Amino acid sequence: MPDDQITNTPTQELTTHPDNPRHGDIGAISTSIEQNGWYGTLVAQRSTNRVLVGNHRLVAAIGLGLAEVPVYWVDCDDDEARRILVADNRTSDLAAYDEPGLASLLQAVMTSADGLVGTGYDGDDLDELLADIRCGDPIFSDSDGEPCTDCGWMRRRA
Repeated sequence: MPDDQITNTPTQELTTHPDNPRHGDIGAISTSIEQNGWYGTLVAQRSTNRVLVGNHRLVAAIGLGLAEVPVYWVDCDDDEARRILVADNRTSDLAAYDEPGLASLLQAVMTSADGLVGTGYDGDDLDELLADIRCGDPIFSDSDGEPCTDCGWMRRRA
């Protein structure tokens, strides 16, 4: 990859893509940037300056007063640009979490001075995740035993 494809670019030179159907949580993204700093790059179409990946990060950056952001520039036509835009959104949708791994990671992050601030998660999210994991435990079934206080499924008798 040539080095000239990634440049620090003034935020005023970039535009969000008008066809982006995704609605991002600008507040959560802004909090993440404030807490964790900027990481990664936006992806933009060189011929139009439209953002293909990171539209909501751009909006958050502008709201936070960032003068420039790193951009990976791609040379593509409008059809390819829309394909990249859709693929980035959809491949994110198709991902899944290893929920016990996520819970463990969030518990580790929660012990830091700032807790879960900037992660997009809060204590209620972690509690709900832990309850879901417990209820997915093989010691629970839909019959034969005492009801689980979290989900109502029955705890198997020993």
